[in-house]
Amino acid sequence: MTLSLALSSWYRDWRFEPQRHEQMILSVNEKDSLHTALDEIGLGSALEAGGSVLIKVNLARPPEPGHPRTDPTLLTEVIRYAARFGVRCAVAEGADGFLQQNIDRVGLSSVIEECDVRVLDFDLEKADCVVADDEEHYVPRCLKDYAVRVGMPATSKRPGMTFSNNVKLFVGAVPRRMYQAGESIASRPRVHIDLHRSVANIYRAVMAYAPFGFFVNGGRAMFEDQGEIELPQILVGDDALELDQLVLERFGLESPVYITRLETWQDAAQIHLPALPS
Repeated sequence: MTLSLALSSWYRDWRFEPQRHEQMILSVNEKDSLHTALDEIGLGSALEAGGSVLIKVNLARPPEPGHPRTDPTLLTEVIRYAARFGVRCAVAEGADGFLQQNIDRVGLSSVIEECDVRVLDFDLEKADCVVADDEEHYVPRCLKDYAVRVGMPATSKRPGMTFSNNVKLFVGAVPRRMYQAGESIASRPRVHIDLHRSVANIYRAVMAYAPFGFFVNGGRAMFEDQGEIELPQILVGDDALELDQLVLERFGLESPVYITRLETWQDAAQIHLPALPS
């Protein structure tokens, strides 16, 4: 078993070095080591204390050549890890009502049934409005039904597309019906009017409303200069932005504008949450 530990996202030759940040990133070379990494990152303790977990995946559609989705083997391991603690568990994504079908197509039906996992399609859920940087965004209320929240994206930088990993994962959390504009064929056309601003603000809105404390990256990835590859390690972290910065550096990718916005944005007053019910 190989397990590496760091206190920051600063990365050299797939080794981690402690820096000034308090965030933690772990790397494992084998799926067999994943449960150990999840223990080390504190997920087990959080599950024991919270009693429930929601796993946000990238599975709006089944995977296709050049467009990988959340790795089903990796997701199975995280579900089985949660089941060890006897917690209430959900797998969630905005899939326009097709999430269960997509889960069936990637071979996850048996573990979903075995571990009594709820399948939540965000596009069918009620949402609250959160204002971030003067943009209105709609965050599913069901996120607050789960004490622990885990993000499991698929890493990609496809030709002509912006980098997608942990931060951009949350575009798939906001309900499509709230993001329509004209007759565009995009799934959430309003997001694409000012894409980088909206990606950053959706992330801010979600993290202010119902923050995610854990992220697992691994499996198939897509890079325009390499094609579809298997990531050499599984990365486990507690900060989406730092994990994205690490992957960008590792693969020599230019940081997208939405990452730069998040790196320089510090004014929490620009977030306005819905009023609590009286």
